[in-house]
Amino acid sequence: MKNSDLAKPEDVRDPDWLLNMDWDEYETFAAIGYSPENIAMYYKVDKLEFMYYYMQIDSSLEFHYKRGILVHQAEEGITMINDARSNVTQAQRLDKLRKKIDFQNARDEIIYGGI
Repeated sequence: MKNSDLAKPEDVRDPDWLLNMDWDEYETFAAIGYSPENIAMYYKVDKLEFMYYYMQIDSSLEFHYKRGILVHQAEEGITMINDARSNVTQAQRLDKLRKKIDFQNARDEIIYGGI
C-alpha cells in the first residue's frame, strides 16, 4: 500500500446530518442526560458513525454535548444561588451541586491531568 492510498483528514467531508445539526436541540438533549448513543438514535444516525465523529479531536459533537451539560448546570446553579439566600432547601441543593461539580473536576484532573 502506498502512502497516497491512505485517507487524509482533508479528504474527509463531514456528513450532511452533522452539517445540518440543530445545536440548540442537541445541547438540550445533553442537558437532559441522554447519552450520545441515544441522541444518535433520535436523529436516525448510525450509532457507530455518530460515535466516530463524536470521538474525533476537536469534535463539534463532543463540544456541544459538554456545553449543553455545562450551560444547564450553570443556569441551575445561578437560580439556586439566588434562591438559597432565603430558602434552606435550595441552599442544600446548591451545596450538593457544588460537591458533584467538585468531584467531576477532581476526577478529570486525575484522569486527564489538567488537559
